[in-house]
Amino acid sequence: MSKINTKTLKIILCFVTFFLISSFASAGTSPRKPKSVGKKVENTIFRGKEDRERSSVVSTPSSDVFAGNSRESERVTQVLLGDEFRVTKEDKGWAYGYIPSQKGYRGWIRKDDISFTPAAYSAKDKPFVRVKNARARITFRDGSFINVYAGTRLPFLGKDNRRYEVVVPDGSTGYLPAEAVLVESELAAKEITAEDILQASKFHGSDYRWGGITSGGMDCSGFVYTAFRLNGIYLKRDSYLQAEEGRDVPLAELKAGDLVFFKSAKASRITHVGIYIGNGNFIHSSQGKKGVAVSSLSDEHFKNNFAGARRVLNGPYGAIEGTKAGERTPGPRDKRET
Repeated sequence: MSKINTKTLKIILCFVTFFLISSFASAGTSPRKPKSVGKKVENTIFRGKEDRERSSVVSTPSSDVFAGNSRESERVTQVLLGDEFRVTKEDKGWAYGYIPSQKGYRGWIRKDDISFTPAAYSAKDKPFVRVKNARARITFRDGSFINVYAGTRLPFLGKDNRRYEVVVPDGSTGYLPAEAVLVESELAAKEITAEDILQASKFHGSDYRWGGITSGGMDCSGFVYTAFRLNGIYLKRDSYLQAEEGRDVPLAELKAGDLVFFKSAKASRITHVGIYIGNGNFIHSSQGKKGVAVSSLSDEHFKNNFAGARRVLNGPYGAIEGTKAGERTPGPRDKRET
């Protein structure tokens, strides 16, 4: 009995000693943080805008931006070659951030589609050209080429009679045909008219594509966004957000270039947008029309769902309202938008 009690006592003394040593060792330290469960977030969230937010630039002709960090998630918009993408979070092969040229629209982009050290940004003080054609080709000295889309803007180094030498994000230079681009400094001095906006008719027949902004496929607000972007006017990205731009216009006072909006009875907000072209007609990209087409406001569907109009071009056209950059707008997209 005595032998058993001695052995038991030794075991108890060992536990007491271990407890006392552990208590002294941990004195003055913070409690251990619980391990995160589910999706790993350590080392992916930037903890301060000033020291962790990073600027990147899109390095492909166009790149899809998603609601989540997966190609299977919803595509919410697209960005074009040379567009800035401000990264605030990274997760494996994906980056989350916002798009200044779309007034802060947010989403996930594949990191392979962006560059964090864009050589093109060393040319910030150089003039820029903007692609005006639905598509244009940049050719390089080695004979290779890439096709780019309307609205793409790149710095240029010089011009001859036929082409502009432009800088692409990897730092190499190529050539764009002179007839395919506009010089931004000349565009800035130009009065933008309804006729300029309606040059978007060049997209007539383009396919409907949810989240798209290019001639390869565009949704209704992507079509409107691109039509104005071509003229140096940057609207918000979604139809219900574009309904905040400019000022209200009564139906009886519609002019070409005005935005027209629609909302079904079941929807809580604007779900469709087009550009008025005159004579009771408007141009838009529609699922029902399977792409960019012209429709009449007197059609029963559009007449019953008309939700108002806005004028972004003001007065004698050229004065621009509602184009402040840098605003952060919500995502993901509203799937009821048509």
